Amino acid sequence: MLNITARRRRSHRERTRSSVLTPSESRSNRGFALVGVMGITTAVLLVGMAIFILGYSESDIVDYAVDDARAFYVAEGGLERTRGWLGELATVDPGANPVGRAFADQRLGGGTYTATVVNDASGGGWIGAYDVVSTGEVDGVVRQVKSTMVAETFARYQWFIESAGGGYSWFRTGERFEGPVHINGSIMIDGDPWFGNLVRAGGGITLTAGSNPTFERGYELNVEQLELPSQTCIRATLRAEALAPGGHLAPVLPNKRYYTVELGKPSAGYIWYRETKETGQMVGAPATIDLSVSNGAVWFDAPIEISGVVDGELTIGVDGDIIITDDILYFDSSPGSGPNPGCDDVLGLVAAGHPDGDIIIERNSANDNDCEIHGVLMALQKNIEAEDYQHGGVRGDLIVWGGMVVDYAIHIAEYREGVVSSGYLRDFHYDPRLFTMPPPYFPYTGTYIVAGWEEVVPPQIES
Repeated sequence: MLNITARRRRSHRERTRSSVLTPSESRSNRGFALVGVMGITTAVLLVGMAIFILGYSESDIVDYAVDDARAFYVAEGGLERTRGWLGELATVDPGANPVGRAFADQRLGGGTYTATVVNDASGGGWIGAYDVVSTGEVDGVVRQVKSTMVAETFARYQWFIESAGGGYSWFRTGERFEGPVHINGSIMIDGDPWFGNLVRAGGGITLTAGSNPTFERGYELNVEQLELPSQTCIRATLRAEALAPGGHLAPVLPNKRYYTVELGKPSAGYIWYRETKETGQMVGAPATIDLSVSNGAVWFDAPIEISGVVDGELTIGVDGDIIITDDILYFDSSPGSGPNPGCDDVLGLVAAGHPDGDIIIERNSANDNDCEIHGVLMALQKNIEAEDYQHGGVRGDLIVWGGMVVDYAIHIAEYREGVVSSGYLRDFHYDPRLFTMPPPYFPYTGTYIVAGWEEVVPPQIES
């Protein structure tokens, strides 16, 4: 029994001694702990530094991306500034050459742009077209864009009325307008007309009870009003081209005289004209113009009566009224169906006189059973109208393949309770060729359209 108790006391002392560290062992363990802590701290610091560096780099990337996008839009702003300026120049100084003009270091959107008209892109054609390069810079980041801009003409419109207050323009049941429509006044709807293209109005919209128009591409109200060119501008462009080599100008006539003009006489591709008294008696020798050797610009310094067939590209400007005495058709066309596919005939008629500058569809036996006109008609002084449209019966259809552009109003028919009682029914068709192939020297709208665009590498970056 004593031996067992002694062994237990001895075993307890041995266990107690084994759990107590010597001084050297204690210092060794503390060193290992310190190394571990330092290792962990270092790792945390390295991770923190990595996160900081990564965050800083990400911030630089984000800043660069923002500046890069801003520089692009600043460059685009330079293109728009130049496009607007080109449009103004086309109306204020039509003969000016903008090539070489630059807008340098213009501030926009926290950066700057330099936009330059670098090249004439017309290819020798009469329509103004230019290459413009614009460079935008924001905080040292540079983007550069290039655009080809082409002058827009009034030939793009199927129906245009400048007058904002007096222009008479009701659209009625059964009428169809395939091309662009612009009215500086209000859109007035009576019935169910159909519009296949965008309709824009400087005013609002009026609909009679029960009206249900169709706007395939919508309409815009209270838009900026467009102005027709002045007589001075027309004379500085179309008449000036008629005086240039390849053009043709017929001189002023005595009072109450006019020119009788026949297209396609004595044969296709010619214009025949002769001085005519108020009584209808022709006097003097006739003259002819060969369109195959013409620049397409013809000007009469007196009123004209006109009909016939056009074979070629032609714009006739008149200091006075234009009276249409019979159909005016394209040589390459099908009566009632307009230009044939591949047709290269095009006509513009511009009544630019003051105070007489109307286009009138004469009331006569030839026009009493339909009248068909191919081309773009522009009346700068006031109206396009059917003579005496308020009286007599219905004369059939007025068939137009092209467009009508007027200062004040288009009077084709008299309506009673929404139905034509006299004059013509409207049968109007858009000629989409006129957007890219307008009649020669047809007046500009004062707007340039973007026909081509690309981003280019600035020379300072490319090098």
